[in-house]
Parts: sequence; C-alpha cells; structure tokens
Amino acid sequence: MTIARVAAAAGLMLGVTMMVATAWAQPTTQPSPQPAPGAEAPADPAAAPGTEPAPPEIGPDGLPVAPATDPAAATTPPVDPAAAAAEEPAGPSITPIKMFLEASIVVKVVMILLMAWSVVTWALMFSKLAFFSGLNGTTNRFLAAFRSAGSLTDAAKSAGKNFRTNALAKMLIAAADEIGTGKKAGLSTRVAQRMGIVQAEVGEELSSGMGIFATVGSIAAFVGLFGTVWGIMNSFIGIAEKQTTNLAIVAPGIAEALFATGIGLFAAVPAVIFYNMFARRIGSYQTRMDNFASEVLVRVAREHE
Repeated sequence: MTIARVAAAAGLMLGVTMMVATAWAQPTTQPSPQPAPGAEAPADPAAAPGTEPAPPEIGPDGLPVAPATDPAAATTPPVDPAAAAAEEPAGPSITPIKMFLEASIVVKVVMILLMAWSVVTWALMFSKLAFFSGLNGTTNRFLAAFRSAGSLTDAAKSAGKNFRTNALAKMLIAAADEIGTGKKAGLSTRVAQRMGIVQAEVGEELSSGMGIFATVGSIAAFVGLFGTVWGIMNSFIGIAEKQTTNLAIVAPGIAEALFATGIGLFAAVPAVIFYNMFARRIGSYQTRMDNFASEVLVRVAREHE
C-alpha cells in the first residue's frame, strides 16, 4: 500500500509540473476582436484562431527560400529630408506694393506724403535744369552781341529786340533807360543802382524752388523715421496680443516700418544733392551778373563821362 501511494503521488506531481511548464511555454496572445453581427470573417487565415503559419518554401538545395520583395520598393532611393524641405513651395513674397497696402493708415499717409515730395523734387529738378540750360545759352549769345556792338545804345536796342527775357539783357535795358535821361551827374552810381535792382529780381527768380529742396532734404528722413517708429510700435503691440515672437509673424510689420524710412531717404538724399547743385549754379550766374554790371559801368564811364 505504501509503494502504491508513493507512486500515485509521484505521478500526480509529474502531471501538474508538465501542465505548468506547458502553460508557461505558450506565448500570451490578445483576444481578437469579434466581428460585428453580419460582418464577414477576416480573409487572412493567419488571423484566425487555431491556425498555424504556412511553412516556408523549400528550394532545390533543401534551404528555405526568402520571400519575394517588391522590386519598385527595393529600387526606390531614400528621401533626403533637406532636399524635400528645399522642394517645398516658398511662402508669399513681400513686395513694396504689398508692404504699402498692408501698412497701417498712419504709415500709409507718411509713405504717400514722402512719395509726393519725391515726385515734386524730381520734377522741379528737371524744370530747373531746362531753365539753366536755356539761360546760359541765351546769355552766351547776348554777351557776344553786346561786346560786338559799337555803343551801349546799339547794344540796348539789340537786347530789347532779341534778348528781352534774358537777365543780363534786362540789366542793360535798365542802364540804357537811365542813360537816356540825359543827366550826367552821378550817372555811374544811378546806373549801378538800377542794375542792382534788376539783379535782385533775377536772383529771386533763380532761387525759386530752392526752399522745396531745402525743406524736403531736411525733414523727409525724419518723417520717414516717424513712420518707422509708428510701424514698429504696432508690431510690438501685435506681438503682445498674439503672445508670440515668431519671426514669420512680426517680420512683415517691421519690414513695412523700415520701408517708410527707405522712402524718406529716397526723398531726402536727392533733394540735398539738387539743392547743392543748383546753389552752385545760382552762385555762378550771379557772378556773371556782377561781372556784366562792372563791364557796363566801364563802358558808361568811357562813353558818357
């Protein structure tokens, strides 16, 4: 009886041990979802419970054959992230017209004002260039006729007929009028004073428009800077409202603000250049008038004193 009990206990223990080992060796699998009522069962036999995967195919040499791969996938080169990023379409470009249209009303007013000043400055520059070109040409012809005339009276008649609008011709006509009074006492002084009055009037005509050059050249850059300050202030307000410092968000506003400064410089720099250029021309022509006045006084003293 004792031998029989020991043998039964040993067999029971052996059976329990084999059952635990078998359960431990099996992989843990998740239960597959049950298909909804009326749905078809999955077509993949490997997904069905209780099925084993198909054995690998054995080649003529007795070794397993590797599964076939897709040739298209095998020949596809790897994608370079940098190249893919470079091929992405660029964002919308920022053009001067777009910056103007998207600017605030204050910055727009500043830009329009500066562009108007710039247009006026360039138009005035071309007008004065044409004026001085014609003035110097007629002056050269008048001086040639004056120096070839036999007397001041003959030169004055020629000036009144052919060069009435010329500045030097006006001076000579005024001198001839004073000589025509017939009074010899203090004639040179009176002729000099009459020509001085004509010189002052001509000087005002020559200096017309110089105030515009001076004004635009001195304040245009500061007006553009005001537009820049206003635009950057709005950009910082936008940063505070959106609570972001992303450059893509704040860059357009800053670009619009700096564009106002650029327009201000575009208006101011040429205005300063034009002012200096025509100031030299005005000074040069005034020197010619002074020399001509001296020449007339010499001939007055020679012919009438």
